[in-house]
Amino acid sequence: MNPATATPDQTFQTDLSKEAVIRAIQLVRATHDEIDPRSIEGDDSAPHRDRRCSRRVQLQIPVAFTSVDEVDGREDLVEVCGPEQIAVTRDISSQGLGIVHDMPLMTDLAFIQFDMPGESPITMLYEVRWTSRKTRYSYVTGGRLTGVVVSEPCCLSDISG
Repeated sequence: MNPATATPDQTFQTDLSKEAVIRAIQLVRATHDEIDPRSIEGDDSAPHRDRRCSRRVQLQIPVAFTSVDEVDGREDLVEVCGPEQIAVTRDISSQGLGIVHDMPLMTDLAFIQFDMPGESPITMLYEVRWTSRKTRYSYVTGGRLTGVVVSEPCCLSDISG
């Protein structure tokens, strides 16, 4: 089942390790050849013109996103709580992602699904840091990619018991 098109109240487990997030971002970047070829693990010691921890590269691809909530205070367990929406990415770094979308997010957490040509999609957990409304139907959001979905939808009893 696809987390981005899951129905509300379906629960998914995520891998919150930095290694899993970096691997997923590297795979997304490597798969979409329209992007800047600089390595995501490149030297980020060069001064930035903003407060970000790592260098951003442009990446304009469509993604699906779905609002989610933590389950029982567990950061690694989230449930879908909103409809699937479509966005276009603006940029990506080793920790974050910028997106443009036409409807506000329902929560500060979302699944972002990247289609991978010839492979299974990669679905990541996205923590919203800021949103700016540009026009009546245009929002720009920036956030951190904090996890990778690692399970099919499940019931809480399957995980806790």
